[in-house]
Amino acid sequence: MADVGSVPVARAGSGPAPGYSRSQLADLLVRLIVASWFLLQAANFLRAIIGMLPPAGWLELDTLSAARIGAKICIFFFFVTMGLLILVRMRPIAKAEGWQPRVTALLGTYLLYAMLFLPQREDLGVGLHLLSAALVAAGNTLALIVISRLGRSFSINAEARQLVSGGPYAVVRHPLYLAEQVGLLGAFIEYASWPAAALMVAQFAFQVQRMRNEEAILLASFPDYRAYMDRTARLIPGVW
Repeated sequence: MADVGSVPVARAGSGPAPGYSRSQLADLLVRLIVASWFLLQAANFLRAIIGMLPPAGWLELDTLSAARIGAKICIFFFFVTMGLLILVRMRPIAKAEGWQPRVTALLGTYLLYAMLFLPQREDLGVGLHLLSAALVAAGNTLALIVISRLGRSFSINAEARQLVSGGPYAVVRHPLYLAEQVGLLGAFIEYASWPAAALMVAQFAFQVQRMRNEEAILLASFPDYRAYMDRTARLIPGVW
């Protein structure tokens, strides 16, 4: 086990001899559970999309309804892609140990779903609704591009599979989180309030720690990662 920063790193390849081990069964079970969750969310969005269509179909949609449906279609494909990639992803060569990286990853991923329990704004004009839909669609479209680049290296917890440094990763080290924050900003517009803002701040704080955890794992696993860090920004090109 290596220790980088403050994150203990377990070498996944240092276990018992090859075979269908208990850890492999546990990994398969986790994959099925997490993938099922994402695919269930995709099914919910598909049902919502169908429910938003007027009887005559697309021809009766106004601009705002079309924008909202377009944003939901992007989210639908995002969830489907994430669910499928979790099912086929490679086993990690190293992963962070302890509760902190796991809890951080879970809260960074799922905390903002609590916003759905807050009341939506009823005083927004059409312009803000359109901006919200555009940001959600843009964030989820960018996220689709990023996770397509990640392919079987995609994970939620801080784990190392292979070093991906091309495409969006040639610009920033965490383009998926940047895409997610753009989409979440769009969702925030619909729920804008002090409780929603507090959720956004808390979620972003967990995402920042999540980035640090992932960087520690990748530093411990790939000798080239230090040079990659030196030439890329963490989240916003030229800023940070």
